[in-house]
Amino acid sequence: MSVDGNKTVVLNGWASVSKNDLQGIRAMNADDVVYHGSAGEEARRKENVLAMLSGYFSAFSEMRATVEDVFGEGDRVFTRVRLEGTNTGDLFGMPATGKRIAVNWVMNVARLGDGKVVEEWEIFDRVDMLTQLGHMPAEG
Repeated sequence: MSVDGNKTVVLNGWASVSKNDLQGIRAMNADDVVYHGSAGEEARRKENVLAMLSGYFSAFSEMRATVEDVFGEGDRVFTRVRLEGTNTGDLFGMPATGKRIAVNWVMNVARLGDGKVVEEWEIFDRVDMLTQLGHMPAEG
């Protein structure tokens, strides 16, 4: 697949996040996809990646992903994304706060093969997110 085709797959994935559409995420990932998260977590296989993502969908209503940068080369696509949502469900065992978050620094690199994501690396500022939710003290 071309670089532009790979970008389209990734951008469709972010659009699926904004719709809480797990089927859209399912369609873009290879069965043996591997996800590497910023806290050292790793999910292997499509169903495990979907289970992890569904936890975020349950924790945040009105989740919106705004892609601010996208570029690709070869089989890799990089995106910088802003995520916003309202915490209306449990997150990592913490009760919902009803607070709105805006995480400005989500960096994602996806490696694609045959039109599907086969590996993904993601970094986002969890401390900022947890601070916005009131689960960590703000620096000051």
